[in-house]
Parts: sequence; structure tokens; C-alpha cells
Amino acid sequence: MNILKRKAGMLILFSAFVCACSITSAQDYYGGGGGSWRRKPANDQPPPKDAKQNSEPSGYTSINIGLADPVGSFANSFGAGYGGYALSGLGYHFAFAIPISHSNFGLAFMFGGYNNQYDLNNYVNYLANTNPYPNSIEYGNVSGGVNNVYSESSILGGLYVTYPIGRLSIDGRLMAGVLLNSLPEQAYGTVDSANNQTVYDLQTTYPTSFAVDAGIGLRCFIARLGRRQLCAMVNVDYLYSNVSYTTTQVVDYTPSANNPYGNYYESYNTISGHLPISLLNITFGLGYQFGGDE
Repeated sequence: MNILKRKAGMLILFSAFVCACSITSAQDYYGGGGGSWRRKPANDQPPPKDAKQNSEPSGYTSINIGLADPVGSFANSFGAGYGGYALSGLGYHFAFAIPISHSNFGLAFMFGGYNNQYDLNNYVNYLANTNPYPNSIEYGNVSGGVNNVYSESSILGGLYVTYPIGRLSIDGRLMAGVLLNSLPEQAYGTVDSANNQTVYDLQTTYPTSFAVDAGIGLRCFIARLGRRQLCAMVNVDYLYSNVSYTTTQVVDYTPSANNPYGNYYESYNTISGHLPISLLNITFGLGYQFGGDE
């Protein structure tokens, strides 16, 4: 199910990228005229290939993919609570930015996805090393199909500033929005010296939280495709969200076959709290830029 959701998410991002390219085409030379800030040339011809490089601010639409690196407490590899233990993973996003009235300022939007594996084995090792009962042995991944992945999707919007230098443009972004979370399942167990087994399974949950993103990027014009400008991009973004969650922990106790006094039982406990998610995303991609001195 998670794989299908991720494929659907990537398909939605690709569709949005295509739509954005079509929308920005409306501001091209051949859609200009009237009050357009890029009017149609008098001779109905696209600008020559040796036209001067961009010196006016430009907007863009792009798809990027790269590293989603957990930082702060999100990357902690110690502690007996829920959260942390996130490993480096994959991040991707679709973004577009629109300058306002020839200025260096405009509106920016980003739709992203991030996946980081939950290091359950390291969590269990921490429990084993700090357990005050030396006769207990912890082990992880006790249930089939454990979802031990932090998976988030972001919907962000805000402001951006851009500064063109010849073929290059330096972009800064400050955005806010929502983070759609899929938090990992935490399943592990203990076996004592009498071979009595206790299994703890904290269920996955899907909270929505407020998120902020601050980023900087570099665009480089590399080729002209028809009436559009192809650019290569590298972005560095810091994403943060303090996620509030409520979920259920299932506890199963199974006595040893040699324990005549033990009885099997199952209990359900409500677990709630806050989980900070912070990611440093370094992504590379391609896009189209528009505006400037085309």
C-alpha cells in the first residue's frame, strides 16, 4: 500500500510539472502582447540564439531529487521513547516560482516527498544495552510487514527572492504549509531467562502537521528548447515540523510452555506525544525558467 501511495504521489508531481509548464507557456512570446510583460516580437520570430543572457529576474518550474538527511533530534540514535533513529533517505519535490512585476521578489510553491528508514535495530540495541534486567533479551521486527519508514509529503507556499548573474540565478525561499506524515511502526519483543515472551507493537499513524521550509538554490541556464529555457538546478532546504501524534501500543505476553502459572494476555495502550521532524534536503534537478531577457 505504501509503495502504491508513493507511486501515486510521484505521478501527481509529474502531472503538476507538466501543467505548470503549460501554464507558464501562456506568458511566452507567442502568448504575449497587450499588457503582457513579455511581448511578441514585431517580426513574429523567437529571439536569436545569441541573445544576451538573462539580466532580469526570472521564474521557474522544476523537478528535483536527492538526499533527505535527518538532523537534530530526528537523527538521534539513542533514547527509549518514540521518535528519532531516522536514517538518511530520499527526497524529491516539484517546485515553481513566479516573479511579481519584473521584480526580484515573487511567489514560490513546493510539493515534496521524503522517505527515511527508522533504525529499529539500533533502537533495540539501545534497549538491550540499557536494560536493568540482564536476563532479558530484546529483538526487533517481530511482526510481519512492519512499516519502519518515516514517510512525509509536503505542501508549501511562500515568498522567494532571486538575483540573476548572467546565466546564473541565485534563489532564496521561505515557505510554510502542511506535512502529511506516515510515522513508523515500532515492533520489538523481550524474552526472559524463563523463556516468557513479551511483544510490544506501537502502531503506525498518519498525523498532519504545520511545517516551515527555508532554502537557497542555484539555477544555471544550459540550453534553449524552442521558446523555453532549460536550466540545471541545485537546492538546499531545511524543513521542520513538530508533529503531534496519538497511536496505540499492543502488548502481547506469552508465557513459556514450562510456566504452569502464566497466562497469555493482550493489552492496548494509548500513546501520544510530539515528534520533531527536521530534514536537510540537498536536491538536483532540471527545470524551465521564464521571464528575464529572453
